[in-house]
Amino acid sequence: MEARAADATPMAAVDAANLALERGQPNVVTLAGLLAPGGVVDADGRPDPAALREVLAPRIARVPALHRVPVETGGEWMWRAAVPDLAHHIRVIDASMSFERTCARVVMTPVDPGRPLWELLLVPHADGDRCGMLFRLHHAVADGLGAEALVAALSDEAPGEEAAGARPSEPAPAARRPLLRRWGDLAVQTAAVFRRSVRSGVLLGPLGPTRDVAFLDVDLERLHDGAHRLGGTVGDAFLAAFGHGMRAMLTAAGETPPDSVPVSSPVRLARRAGEGNATGVMLIPIPVAGSDADADIAGSVARVASLTRSEKARARAVGTYRLMSNPRAARMLMHFARSQRAVGAIASELTGPPETLRLAGAELIAAWPLALLSGNVRVGALAVSYAGRFRVSIQTDASHLPPARVLADGMERALERIAAQA
Repeated sequence: MEARAADATPMAAVDAANLALERGQPNVVTLAGLLAPGGVVDADGRPDPAALREVLAPRIARVPALHRVPVETGGEWMWRAAVPDLAHHIRVIDASMSFERTCARVVMTPVDPGRPLWELLLVPHADGDRCGMLFRLHHAVADGLGAEALVAALSDEAPGEEAAGARPSEPAPAARRPLLRRWGDLAVQTAAVFRRSVRSGVLLGPLGPTRDVAFLDVDLERLHDGAHRLGGTVGDAFLAAFGHGMRAMLTAAGETPPDSVPVSSPVRLARRAGEGNATGVMLIPIPVAGSDADADIAGSVARVASLTRSEKARARAVGTYRLMSNPRAARMLMHFARSQRAVGAIASELTGPPETLRLAGAELIAAWPLALLSGNVRVGALAVSYAGRFRVSIQTDASHLPPARVLADGMERALERIAAQA
């Protein structure tokens, strides 16, 4: 093996695996948002990128993840220190289309592997007098939870240097689960991955070159209370509503919705030192057939809640993603993923800050994480609880599915009916 450069540090295997998972769509975590006028955003929603760079420069300097690049040394991936060119990393992009369409275009654009693997893009008057913002971070650097922590570290509310490494509290490690039980969990999840239970001809298949994105949001407190009344959590309501949205989309595509569709949903693991990613996966068959009647929606929430209670524990015990925590195994996984029939869609939920953040004096009044499509899965949903609203983004393969708005509208109707139970 070649001698390691003095300024290079080893990359965690689970992070290096993400460099091998870039097939069909850039493996980039994206947080989209809207900045209100104030500070670096003028009254018409136009940003001042130079002023933003000046404000963020000292904050970026305190975050090691934002000034390093990946290098391969003797077959081993390392991180090498690099000074980011803020004129490149923080820049204004074209604003000639809707913010949703801009997001759909940006998610198909890779980040430059020769530079630190992040960028902050500004979209003038993306929504009236609001400026769009897209914070993009390669998955090798961090998962969605890590990306949220980095945005918080760059915000005006960050209390200082200690915030640069701050993360929400981690779940407890699952190591105390009896060994025999953990082997049983592994057998169950492995068998689930190799099932061929998804019959749909539109949900799965080769991914096209374009994406469609749609946003929605509902009141968080009402959704929490409504879900609790039905025996579930906000996350259970999210998955149940996603099923109702998929029913609308499959119907629009000319398919008869099945009773359920297995959905891959990430689960947080206890994070090891030096890792940017710590994710397990649970596979939940969410109800799809049915109607928008209150009884059907209530039954969906109850069904999902009963499944997630056991599947979260199983996913944390197995640590699914870490089973593929090296580049060679990740490449094998991607080869299998292009023909798998066990996962019909991807859905993930994050918990953001309860109050709005500010970036160089501009209030981030809305935020949505954007889903990643991978393998042969053509639809994904990603949600975040932020400043009193539950915000969901839908991403679909625009070449093979109806518009993402079809699924988003069906999902929003279901979430509103769950919230109405409060």
